[in-house]
Amino acid sequence: MTVRLPQGALELGPPRRRAVLALLLINAGKVVSTSSMIRSIWETEPPDHAVATLQSYVSRLRRLIAAQPLYGGAALRLEYRSPGYVLDAAPDHVDVMRFERTVGRGLAAQRRGEPSETFALLSEALRLWAAPPFEDLAGYEFADQEAVRLDHLRLTAVETRAEAALALGRSEEVLPELESEATRHPMRERLVSQLMRAQYRDGRQADALRQFEHTRQYLAAELGADVGPELRRVHEEILRHDPSLASTSFHDAPGSPFTAARPAPTAEPAAAGPSGTPEQRANGDCAAFTGRRSELRRLLAALEAGHRGEGRTVLVVGEAGAGKTRLVQEFGRLCQEAGTDVVTVHCPPCDDMPPYWPWTQGLRRAAARRPDAVEALPESARRVLACLVPELDRDRGADDRPLPSGPGRFEFHDAVSQALLGLSRRPLVLVLEDFQWADAASLSLLAFLTRQSAESRFLLVVTSRTFRIADDPGLRAARAAVLQSLNAEEIQLGALAPQHTGQIVTAARGHDVGPELCAALHERSGGNPYFLLGLVEALPDGAAAEDVRDLVPTVTQEVIIERLSGLPADILAVLNVCAVLGPDRVHGAVEDVGSGDWKSSDAARRAVRGGLLAVDESAPERIDFVHPLIRDVVRQELASAEPNRRTVCSFAAGALDPDRTCEATHRRAHHGALRAVASP
Repeated sequence: MTVRLPQGALELGPPRRRAVLALLLINAGKVVSTSSMIRSIWETEPPDHAVATLQSYVSRLRRLIAAQPLYGGAALRLEYRSPGYVLDAAPDHVDVMRFERTVGRGLAAQRRGEPSETFALLSEALRLWAAPPFEDLAGYEFADQEAVRLDHLRLTAVETRAEAALALGRSEEVLPELESEATRHPMRERLVSQLMRAQYRDGRQADALRQFEHTRQYLAAELGADVGPELRRVHEEILRHDPSLASTSFHDAPGSPFTAARPAPTAEPAAAGPSGTPEQRANGDCAAFTGRRSELRRLLAALEAGHRGEGRTVLVVGEAGAGKTRLVQEFGRLCQEAGTDVVTVHCPPCDDMPPYWPWTQGLRRAAARRPDAVEALPESARRVLACLVPELDRDRGADDRPLPSGPGRFEFHDAVSQALLGLSRRPLVLVLEDFQWADAASLSLLAFLTRQSAESRFLLVVTSRTFRIADDPGLRAARAAVLQSLNAEEIQLGALAPQHTGQIVTAARGHDVGPELCAALHERSGGNPYFLLGLVEALPDGAAAEDVRDLVPTVTQEVIIERLSGLPADILAVLNVCAVLGPDRVHGAVEDVGSGDWKSSDAARRAVRGGLLAVDESAPERIDFVHPLIRDVVRQELASAEPNRRTVCSFAAGALDPDRTCEATHRRAHHGALRAVASP
């Protein structure tokens, strides 16, 4: 680490003083607390007067740099801001920041399908890389972690630049670099694939085939795994001399990111990338990500916190079809581009799911990517976890180790936390999708891990459906426990805004759609992206707004029926009554029979809390379905199920005249309920 002045390099002093400056520079523009600095500089063995010693280091650094202008008259400013210190540095005067920013611009050019611009920008970025960062601070964990992060970003730049060179027919310019990097990083299959293609173009078919065999044997020996489908495909293409291997057109190159035609840019794109702010990345890189940019910004902000060593847990909650999976997929794409590993686990809706299944899968996949981190785990943790993930304990078999006796067992929770946090010495994101189906043991571990990860580079993202997390007692307790932690937050995916509905409809139809039709689609879908796309797909050409009001696409109907089948019986009963009575009479009906066998009052409140029904704020006596589509599907199902229909209609009639004092009123109400069911 060097500070260069017009008159020469600045002498920074002993290693710990340089380490303090490095820590502040890594977090440039952000306050680093005194306690965090002491942990980073001395780790587990701070001196007796650590605060005073730290203050002396800062004071000497301030005197060194305060009166020393950089090139162009810029200055470094080191100030105290409670609860710690902050170093302000202009990005143009910090080579790491310039490197990250230029890589970000190169990756943005790649996404636009511009290989020439990509190659030029990433070549410029890689020229800034003079040596591995922080070699003089080896042994400081924070410096080692930052060096690993930057090296991952450099490798991403190397690979993307090589892909651009292959697309441009300039493979000979990157061939020596690819050979060197593939030797140092034999597990990066994308790198090996690019090397093989470049060797083949250089007339070295035999070398390309030997490289494949070497990689295959290395992965088998180190991981017990075979090569991936992309590398195998390139191998097969070389064997049969596929003409596409010699293609220099970025439209024809197989597997190339430059396969799509480039749209004509309408404005200069934002310079977004790993060095950009979360707002820049959400607004610039994700211009086509409609309606969820603010939520994406919050996830990216959590990622930034993780890179600073402030671990986060983020709950993403929304109804089925709200776009939870699409959101975390887009977030994962940006993480990968920034050089951060993302491990995703999907929880299946299985009643016989074994204890800790989501955590088991997450540990297994993260360990496969980071075998070096597995070796560094404490033996005690590996021994406890070997019953679930045998590869974490290579020295012993797991046959004689029974599963931990209870889901709340502290030793087991602590072992899982040690393993995941150990694997996160360089930033790691674990995404647990559909956690509403997780077993009770997995729920009990969630809050424990959230608390333990507060000072780590671990980001946990958990998605769940609104109704389950609002209604299931175990999920509600787990959610409450997690959100009590200061390093946890919840992102609620609500309905799309009308303007976002219009953008999605226009994109799906391929042309502008009138405001009346867009408004009808928005109302019919309730702002649910999945329902909206189903309606658009089922809409005939030339459709008008009135064609949408009663439209129930077959596929959407089947999906709704499947989801309703998983609801509790009392909730379904209230939904049936709501479908029959309509919004004006439901509130009174469920309150009147709240003490009866149906227990409808409590069920109605749960349905509202779970996002199935909604109370009209301007008229609290009105309760209606959040989604008209669900209301109509419930009515259609009642109409096709005779016994259930009679029961609901009888109940509805009784609700309209609970005292049964007037037989004529009862008959009229019963008849009206039947008509409502028969005519959805």
